[in-house]
Amino acid sequence: MRSISFRYTPTIALRLWATMIGMALVSAMTPAFGTVTFSGSAAGNDAGETNKATVTFALSISGTTTDLIVTLTNLATYKPNDPPDILTGVFFTIPGDPTLTKISGLLATNSVGVENGSNLTVPGGVIGGSWAYAAGLSGAPASANEGIAAAGFGLFGSGDLFPGAAMPGDSGAPDGIGGGLTTAVDDGSQYNGGTSGRPYIKDSAVFTLGSVPASFAMSGITNVSFAYGSAPDQTFPATLVPEPSAMLLAGVGIVFVVLLGRKCR
Repeated sequence: MRSISFRYTPTIALRLWATMIGMALVSAMTPAFGTVTFSGSAAGNDAGETNKATVTFALSISGTTTDLIVTLTNLATYKPNDPPDILTGVFFTIPGDPTLTKISGLLATNSVGVENGSNLTVPGGVIGGSWAYAAGLSGAPASANEGIAAAGFGLFGSGDLFPGAAMPGDSGAPDGIGGGLTTAVDDGSQYNGGTSGRPYIKDSAVFTLGSVPASFAMSGITNVSFAYGSAPDQTFPATLVPEPSAMLLAGVGIVFVVLLGRKCR
């Protein structure tokens, strides 16, 4: 009987490593549970303005209860002057389009309410009555089936508001840009008539949704987009931000391949 020998060459080692890196990257970048962040940017409606936002989805699990924590942040670095400069919504798709429970809407840590550049007193940091959540959306940006918004967009009504008080001075929500997210550098100095006299959040808010189904997976969140102002066409898409672990793994893989190539030569 002839014996079969296997020669382990640098080329084979390189291919095996590339395969393992690819599998690890797919696993790290599409988690079933944990945290995922989406980021997007687009030119603003005025010269020199760039809108930029992030949204982070995180699961909070306690016993048999699972909540979805959504943190929305306006990262633009200019001083707003008109309604299209205010971040007012995020849209996304969840497979199966489950209707989640509206639990709370709060100012994020270190965020504040402002009006005309001055800080507002927001009792308990509660801003739920200024923001709405709905599933089963039809006609939403990027064909998303769910969304969270301070403006109505013809998609949200008063029955979709989170529990709790609205921001001081924000009446008739969800309507217009009141309660939306302004930039960290906003001082009210550039406002026109459409932005003056309305309450905003500088610059991040946290929303908690309950009744998350057991089948839910973070990797299923798609069609994420951000909305500015109160017109439904003022939106732009977001892309998934790679996890730091995946980026580190990719870096290690590149270094390994370079070193292996030098050794082969």
